[in-house]
Amino acid sequence: MNADTNDSQAPSLVAGLLLAGGAGTRMDGKDKGMMHWRGKPMAVWVAEALKAATGSLLISANRSLEEYSRLGDVFTDAPEFAGQGPLAGLLAGLQEAEARGNGAVLVCPCDTPGVTPALMQQLLQAWYSAPGQPVIARCNGRDHPLHGVYPVAMAAALEQQLRNDNRRVMMFARSQQAQSVDCPAASELFTNRNRPQDLKD
Repeated sequence: MNADTNDSQAPSLVAGLLLAGGAGTRMDGKDKGMMHWRGKPMAVWVAEALKAATGSLLISANRSLEEYSRLGDVFTDAPEFAGQGPLAGLLAGLQEAEARGNGAVLVCPCDTPGVTPALMQQLLQAWYSAPGQPVIARCNGRDHPLHGVYPVAMAAALEQQLRNDNRRVMMFARSQQAQSVDCPAASELFTNRNRPQDLKD
């Protein structure tokens, strides 16, 4: 546990949440999380960073379930929200975390394998300082709403947004008064690797 974290804010209150349920459209339909970058599947890099910060890992996935189960506890989106994008995975993750007694999730998508434990810890500590609202990463003036901490209490609002057929991630973050955490030295960490050519560096 970080020395700045008191006993009432133990990391066990926050579950790591890896979003790996995408269709992989720009990856020729392949499962992005299982595609290799620098010698390992992208999902492994992200899983390691999340687990280092939280000690636990939930994984939203709709295929390659056996492979993902080696990294953490796997669940799938609710049938009514299948194919609804990352917000469907976030909703299922919030509900799963709440059922397990967690107060929030530290979320990250599988296609940003450059994330580090230090970045995850920075987001986590920012949330601990003001746990009533979500926190999201900001780098070079751009917000990254799928890199942040969301309290489980926001599941109902997210479900309503999806029922209104609105899948916009940033709109949800703003509707919940998400606070941005400046990560000025981390621009390369947020690089999305959605296409085969993005895996070559």
